[in-house]
Amino acid sequence: MGMIRLGCAVMAGFVMAGPGLAEDVRLEVARDSVIGTYQAADGAGPAVLLLHGFTGTRDELAIEGTDDFVFTRFARALTAAGMPSLRIDFRGSGDSLEMPWEETTFSTQIEDAIAAIDWMAARPEIEGREIAVIGWSQGGLVAAFLAEARPELDGVVLLNPVTAPLDTYGGLFGPEVMAAGMEAAPTVPVSFSLPWGVEMELNGAFFHEIAESDPVGAISRYPGPALVIVGTEDDLVIPQPDMGQRVLDARSNTDDRLDLMEMDHVFNVFTGPETLDQVIAVTIPWLAGL
Repeated sequence: MGMIRLGCAVMAGFVMAGPGLAEDVRLEVARDSVIGTYQAADGAGPAVLLLHGFTGTRDELAIEGTDDFVFTRFARALTAAGMPSLRIDFRGSGDSLEMPWEETTFSTQIEDAIAAIDWMAARPEIEGREIAVIGWSQGGLVAAFLAEARPELDGVVLLNPVTAPLDTYGGLFGPEVMAAGMEAAPTVPVSFSLPWGVEMELNGAFFHEIAESDPVGAISRYPGPALVIVGTEDDLVIPQPDMGQRVLDARSNTDDRLDLMEMDHVFNVFTGPETLDQVIAVTIPWLAGL
């Protein structure tokens, strides 16, 4: 079992630096396009793939009181620390709309993540660097399966990751929607509303994979180090810190770490950037030590 830590100090210098050179990229996955933003860096730090959460996009949530978004701020911090990054829109999300949203599943997102990490590994300027992944929420679930598929990854960072899909999505969707989804054929859409009022459709295949997926089992088969950061005030992936502890309990790498922070599922960004900056301040030195 790895180490558990509480809290951290803010390293503001990481988040105040200007952005590096950025380019939008297009990856071909199963005859569809995955759109991403690659942000270059001058230093020799690890290259990092950023994976967004359920209904998110590659830039992620807006941060109150700033002109920033969660993953643009993260990417700028990585650049300032000499770490190039790629953040993608999973197929069906953001600008990756050749595949309809309702067809998204954990499996399609894992395919996208594998394509993205392989694209990064093939970049000449990344040759010889360590490569790591950061996954938030459902992106953490995807990162766990990516790590299983690409065990040569040098590090995995899981931020409020979904570790028990039935518990998390059952609580988010409610029993009636879950029952309808489980009963639907894989290509039949199920319409429902999220608690915050967003109307959407997902095919039965998404619900079937909720029942079938074991992200803790997947990450247990990854031999490299993992940093898990969870919020004690998270009201979506619950209960915490138990959900985060499941990852460490399933693994045997003594370099693993679980950090607990006083934050909600979205790093308290609806009140400002301070807590997210703390998460960044923990993550970047950990990545630098790979």
